[in-house]
Amino acid sequence: MADLRRLSPRDLEILLRRVKESHGAASLRVDGTARMLGQLQLCGLETGVALRLLGAKRRDLLPPPGTPVVVSVLLDDEVVSMTTHLLEPLMVDGVPVQPRVLRAAWPGQPLEFHHRDDVRVATPELPALGATLWIAGRAYNAFLLNLTETGMGLGLVEPIADPLPDEAVVETVLPGGSSLRLAGEIRHCEHLEFDLLPIRVGLVLKGMAAEDREALRRMVQARRTLRSEALREG
Repeated sequence: MADLRRLSPRDLEILLRRVKESHGAASLRVDGTARMLGQLQLCGLETGVALRLLGAKRRDLLPPPGTPVVVSVLLDDEVVSMTTHLLEPLMVDGVPVQPRVLRAAWPGQPLEFHHRDDVRVATPELPALGATLWIAGRAYNAFLLNLTETGMGLGLVEPIADPLPDEAVVETVLPGGSSLRLAGEIRHCEHLEFDLLPIRVGLVLKGMAAEDREALRRMVQARRTLRSEALREG
């Protein structure tokens, strides 16, 4: 459940500077939709004016300036979400800089705070869930690294064949034996050097059934319990 907090202007700036200095991950979602840009980073602050976000891919279709968005940033074990709107991207001599730097208006209040454990599937104490990723009729062995009601992240060893389509399907079996089949829009696919799961894919989920959503909630709660037990035993 979200924790709504109102921060003073000074405390808000301190929080955002901590995120920037820690190179914390960020995402941007069009308000009221599941359309999301992930794998971003808060790279700069224009105090009282704008947040600067780096990491948008060339294939990303960016919303126009003025679009209401929710910017979420990671700080330690909390995810902080802020409602704002897009501004013109960072420009030099009237031309957008490359790589692109997005600008979102300085956030208003209140902010939403979520504990990070509520949105992760894999943790240092618990293994990732095995899954099958279906892309263009081909099956790939994958591991489910994070999962929410709106999106998921997967890790793979095998590279994905080009051209990359817009949609994919994920099949997995949740702890307890419940099968899950979810469709989603591919939002990013990238390669991480020297990682055990070097291929990372992010999906925005589409049309999740109520029973699937409830199964996910039960799984997250079960994982939180198991992680607490593992930490105590460790």
